Amino acid sequence: MANTTGGKWIYLAVALVGGLIGGAISGRFAAPRLALAADAPPKSVAAQEILLVDAHGRTHAALRLDHDMMPIFQMYDDFGKTRAAIGFGKEQNLGLLLADDAGATRVIIGVTSDNIPSVRLFDSHGRQRTLLGVDSSGDSALDFYDSNGHLLRELP
Repeated sequence: MANTTGGKWIYLAVALVGGLIGGAISGRFAAPRLALAADAPPKSVAAQEILLVDAHGRTHAALRLDHDMMPIFQMYDDFGKTRAAIGFGKEQNLGLLLADDAGATRVIIGVTSDNIPSVRLFDSHGRQRTLLGVDSSGDSALDFYDSNGHLLRELP
């Protein structure tokens, strides 16, 4: 019987020591996480490029400066082709570009540096075929182009 009681005391002592060690170790790992969760997020991040990548490291979106140091946000499909982009273009024009799954530009919605809004539609070869816009005097127009870029018809 003494052997059984002694075994219980040894088991209890080992469990107590193991619990103390486990608690001390877990406190070491959990404490930094709690401190990080309580910290306020940074108010700004400075970077030349921010990439959104999947678990395999493939880039699906990027926020960067273009060659003229203007900001642009691009989204890519699973094959790495740009499918959507928003940013500044030539002469400070602001626009939204949408491309098809082949990577050809199909739609551009934009505002020029002269504050003239437009919607441009492109064929599968990236050639402009339709233009809808409002000029600086407030007059609207709808233009249709052939595959060579020649004006076919203008409304009104």
